[in-house]
Amino acid sequence: MEYNFDQFENDVQEKPVNWRELYEKYIVYWKWILASVIVALVLGFFYSRTQSNVYELNTNILVVDQSKSGGMNEVSMLKQLDIFGSGSSLSMVNNENEVIKSTALMKRVVNELELHTNYTSTSFLKKIDLYTDAPYYVRMDSMSLVHLQSALVLDIEPIDGGLSIKGSYKDTTFRQKIKQLPALLNTPAGVISISLRQGKTLPGEEILVTISNPSSVARYLATSALATEVTKQVDVINLTIKVSNVQKGKDILNTLTDIYNQDAIEQINRSANNTAEFIDSRLKLLSGELSEVESNVENYKQENQLTNINTDAELYLKRNDEFDQKRITVETQISLIKFIEDFINKPANRYALIPNLGLTDVGLVAVIQKYNELLMTRERVADGSSEENPTLRNLNQQILSSRKAIQVSIANSRKGLEISKRELDQQNRMAVSKIRDLPRQEREFIEIKRQQQVKESLYLFLLQKREEASLTMAVTVPKARILNTPDDAAQVGPRTKIIMAIFFILGLAFPLLIVFIKDMINTSVTSRAQIEKLTDVPILSELGHNATGEIIINHASNTDTNAELFRLLRTKLQFILDPTQKVILVTSTEPGEGKSYLSINLAISLSMAGKKAIILGLDLRKPQLKKHFKLEDEALGLSTYLSGHETDYKKLIQRVHVSDYPTLDILTAGVIPPNPNELLMNERLDLLIAALRKEYDYIIIDTAPVGAVSDTFLIDRVADISLYICRMDYSDKRNLDFLNHVKAEKTLKRPYLVINDLNMESKYYYHRGYSFGYGNYYGHHKKEEKKK
Repeated sequence: MEYNFDQFENDVQEKPVNWRELYEKYIVYWKWILASVIVALVLGFFYSRTQSNVYELNTNILVVDQSKSGGMNEVSMLKQLDIFGSGSSLSMVNNENEVIKSTALMKRVVNELELHTNYTSTSFLKKIDLYTDAPYYVRMDSMSLVHLQSALVLDIEPIDGGLSIKGSYKDTTFRQKIKQLPALLNTPAGVISISLRQGKTLPGEEILVTISNPSSVARYLATSALATEVTKQVDVINLTIKVSNVQKGKDILNTLTDIYNQDAIEQINRSANNTAEFIDSRLKLLSGELSEVESNVENYKQENQLTNINTDAELYLKRNDEFDQKRITVETQISLIKFIEDFINKPANRYALIPNLGLTDVGLVAVIQKYNELLMTRERVADGSSEENPTLRNLNQQILSSRKAIQVSIANSRKGLEISKRELDQQNRMAVSKIRDLPRQEREFIEIKRQQQVKESLYLFLLQKREEASLTMAVTVPKARILNTPDDAAQVGPRTKIIMAIFFILGLAFPLLIVFIKDMINTSVTSRAQIEKLTDVPILSELGHNATGEIIINHASNTDTNAELFRLLRTKLQFILDPTQKVILVTSTEPGEGKSYLSINLAISLSMAGKKAIILGLDLRKPQLKKHFKLEDEALGLSTYLSGHETDYKKLIQRVHVSDYPTLDILTAGVIPPNPNELLMNERLDLLIAALRKEYDYIIIDTAPVGAVSDTFLIDRVADISLYICRMDYSDKRNLDFLNHVKAEKTLKRPYLVINDLNMESKYYYHRGYSFGYGNYYGHHKKEEKKK
């Protein structure tokens, strides 16, 4: 027969979860669960102690838009042009946020605060970051720091008024002793100096000093410890840092803000200085040109003896002056555009700031201002970053686009100015034609004077711009303003409650998981509820574990659980059997499940109740009754009768020589036959059972396992009821599937299950309330009878 165990597993999965069953299943392991939880909580406590305290500090800085501060246009952070999209304020703050998070800026903080040297002590497993409270001051020169390939660890322990230092660097360890401080210490990483801080004395505990490469410390702080957030409504950046020392966190945030402002001021001064140098170079050139023009004016007047302009030409000269003023302005703008064009076309000025010298073209001025803004942002982001930085690459693209926009704006502005100049030239020629009759000397003087005015105006303009650049360098406004100082610190680690909760769950889950896995890989039946799920064959009774190891239990005991359970089974049989039904077939699926144990003790229990009972050993292949009852080794038995060698079965019946159950008879299997299946098909078995029904109250048949051979199915024709036994933690779950097939095919009459080897500790009503109760009751009355 084929097993269909998967079908029953599916039936089990479709049923709702029985929480009470799960509780009863796992509660028996409560001692192991409690021990596991206690151990886990202890481990959790020690684990939390090994974790350093982590504090979180916050500060907010307002990023000032210097385009609104009245400074020079070259250093102003302006809004982006519409051709590049809107939202320049947010873009500006995002760029500054990248600058604040840059490793280069954080490296300056590390060097300023000497964060590359860390001091820790240990108090009951917990490491404490001493920071500036450390009694020692350990210093390494900057060259050795930069070349550190791994952390240099020093374990400083005071011994006998001196210091014992155990150190390690990479794969090298060393040990040295110092008698007094300050002292120099030669290490594989370089020479370091050790001294006591001012106001400190030698401590009585070990201090662990770790010296790391400043770049690695800065990289950790910038990428892991520091977190920034840009607000959407205002130009504010929120800074959050997690550190193991509160004062260290305050110093990092404050120093980071100061260095950020210093960096911004340096950028502004560098821009203003570049502008001043450019103006000085132009002034030097214009100074010579202006001197030459003024000399020409002086020479011309001397040669032509000119004093005053003819009063007759005042009206025309006045108009001519107006045209000249406009031409001067246009020519000045053309010259400035030429200066800018020459500057931007030089390869050396690829990333140099373009000075705005007073151009009147609003579009060109805006493009130049945006270009300068991008150059300054790129310079700060590029410091400490690679060319693969997404922000740097984006800025390079924006700079290229802005440069092209400047070139287009220069071309357009030049075209407009040249058109204006041609119009003014035309109007000027008309005016000149009106004064053609004026003396030639006056006209030539006007031409020379015009050149002088152009050079002079440009010279004065550049002088004004140089003063503005000097003023910008003298008066600098911090780019970042602290809104909230990092005064308050919140401890965010270790999260002791969460750690203990996790370890509690682990301690609780570990034994439950072991039990669950054990059940998953265990194919044996483990509980009555499981049996009830796997089969609908009614359970008649349960038998507890037989701790004595003897096949025959003490049925006279009032404290033996199994003795009482056999009495209960005996009582149930009386309810389900009619007076004419006497034959009880006992079988199982496989050997070792306890069918002989059940047959023998059930027969004894019935005998002790005054019933005349007989046990038939019809397991002809592996008979056991003779061994269990310790009978004489006789070859005669049921096999002899069924084969016809003996016609009188009464000669084969053996009596149990025990006074406690005198009404119990045994008919053993006899010699093992070569053809047990054919013998059981013999009608002599039917005649035997019919004869025994007349003489005995109960006939117990001990048969072979039905899962191994078919003998039991042949015997079933003479039985009135079948007791099918399964054994806890022994019988396979598929045995119950086999039993379901047996019931469905009706190969056994009225099958009932008997569960053997059940853990009765949970059966309180049997173990203590019932057996012990009656035992105490009987004992009490026996004592009373003795007293009487």
